[in-house]
Amino acid sequence: MSNTTLLFIPDISGFTKFVNQTEVNHGQHVISELLEILIDSNQLGLKLSEIEGDALLFYKQDLIPTKSEIADQAKVMFLNFHQHLKRYQNHRICQCGACRSAGNLTLKFIVHSGPINFIKVKDQLKPYGSDVIVAHRLLKNSIDNREYLLYSENMVRPDEDITSLDIPWLEIKEGQAHYDSIGNINYFYGYLSALHKLVPDTESVSHPNKSESPLIVSTTIDRPKNEIFETIIDFERRMDWNKFAKDITYDDSINQVGAKHVCVFDTHSLEFETVTNDFGDNSLVYGEKVLTLPFFAKELTLYFIVSEAEKGSEVKLAVHYRMKGLIGWLMKPIFKRNTLKTNQKVLQNLKSFCETTSV
Repeated sequence: MSNTTLLFIPDISGFTKFVNQTEVNHGQHVISELLEILIDSNQLGLKLSEIEGDALLFYKQDLIPTKSEIADQAKVMFLNFHQHLKRYQNHRICQCGACRSAGNLTLKFIVHSGPINFIKVKDQLKPYGSDVIVAHRLLKNSIDNREYLLYSENMVRPDEDITSLDIPWLEIKEGQAHYDSIGNINYFYGYLSALHKLVPDTESVSHPNKSESPLIVSTTIDRPKNEIFETIIDFERRMDWNKFAKDITYDDSINQVGAKHVCVFDTHSLEFETVTNDFGDNSLVYGEKVLTLPFFAKELTLYFIVSEAEKGSEVKLAVHYRMKGLIGWLMKPIFKRNTLKTNQKVLQNLKSFCETTSV
């Protein structure tokens, strides 16, 4: 049975081609998070038909929203999408191509309607037919911008002047595209550029306090600094080189500022929060703030500082700390001795792993 149905396609683009598995995995994580945000931003009661790679296919039967309502829906999705990217750029620590280019991702919307047919697959309705094809073809057009809202001619009455639509941030223009086997299709579109000014700011990233005399051990690893850094920040590979931990639990997402994980040892476990700090422009820095502090400490933060060396990379492991009163003063010599000894072994394990394993 055919029904007049709205088809609404938010489409993400902008990632460059990846060159290694880390970038592929992180790109998938970023896109997955963004698609979830778009789905959660659905305020028109649209039904999700498909997740199509970097795009979503929504539909709504019979009660078609107005073009202003559709524009408001696109606005909400656009602002939530770019607020997430802004936060991600503020909090990211990974230097891979996918993470560095995430801020370049863009979002466009295709809106079409017609007498759509449906088939049922596993109790779920799927729109199909020529108008579904038209909606997807409209993703490829001659619009000279990567972020826009496009209404097909089916969305506009013959006597309607859509170019005078009263939406302050959307200036409507006319366009046309030609598709083999379909012919010419007229459409109306407006750039979403003005909405960037409305994207809310995200909270700033704070840096933990530094110690005047941190505990530092260092080594040289015969690998590029980016590869070493990826190894350090990747929780999936943490157990391969951190031999002191028996297990590690963490949220299955990209490690960034604010992420938490728990390391399980023989007699206890410690919870950490990912942080960052400034150790110079030429260094890659990864920090972990200890949340489950020992009884004698006020603050403990571990920093891996990776920089280029004459051969390979220099890796420093620095512990910045503040002790508690008299008990801290009494425990300080033991704490320093044990920390330096343990961290030297940590770096030796990291060096061995990086120099014998393909990162």
